[in-house]
Amino acid sequence: MPRITHLTYYPVKGLQGIPLDAVSLAADSGFPLDRHFAIADDRTPFDPNDPQHLRKQQLVVQMKYERLAELGTHFDPDTFELTLSHKRSSETFALGTETGKSGCEQYLTEFMGDLIQGSARLISGPGISYTDLSTPCISLINLNSVRALEQALGYNVDHRRFRANIYFDDIPAWQEASWLNKTLTINGLELLVYKITDRCAAINVDPKTAIRDKTLQGLKREFGHLNMGVYAKVVRGGKLRVNDSFSPLK
Repeated sequence: MPRITHLTYYPVKGLQGIPLDAVSLAADSGFPLDRHFAIADDRTPFDPNDPQHLRKQQLVVQMKYERLAELGTHFDPDTFELTLSHKRSSETFALGTETGKSGCEQYLTEFMGDLIQGSARLISGPGISYTDLSTPCISLINLNSVRALEQALGYNVDHRRFRANIYFDDIPAWQEASWLNKTLTINGLELLVYKITDRCAAINVDPKTAIRDKTLQGLKREFGHLNMGVYAKVVRGGKLRVNDSFSPLK
């Protein structure tokens, strides 16, 4: 029976995830504050007076900029304080204030340098989560599928490359593909699996080293597809905890 091993959310799209021991989810919602912010540059078509969901290709993300993986990230959801660390230094920014937000944008602008166009901006909007899909979703990864990829490629594949909300173990590799249009029940919470996750070049970035390799190409070569994980939507809310087990599929 599948068992949850990690719960993670990503307050700023493209930066490191924040681990959780437990999370409460509501129907038709994603993880609280998941991808609440995104990083934009001067090419990003964002109107603060009319914020809209944007495609990852329009944002500053690891798919394009592996340097982002060098930044350590901590986030306090109560104070909206974001701490960014690089090598031996760190700075904290109160993103709920204009001063803190502006300071964070200046930090990111200097950190990214000539890699981006102009200045970095932190963007957000009411009800918007900058996930890869425009509707609220939960991403899930089977660790045995990651291990199968790792074995086929002959090198370590850190599960964090796949930037999921829920990582689970104890079922065969690739079995999650059979969950499409089925409901997972965990402590009464219900998740409807509705999409297989096809991967992009973001998984080529090693989160430990920030070095880009060819893991995406290896996935296609060894297995004939670019799939890793599934998307689900919350149809009945509840609480998840690390080590919770899934009930049989419906």
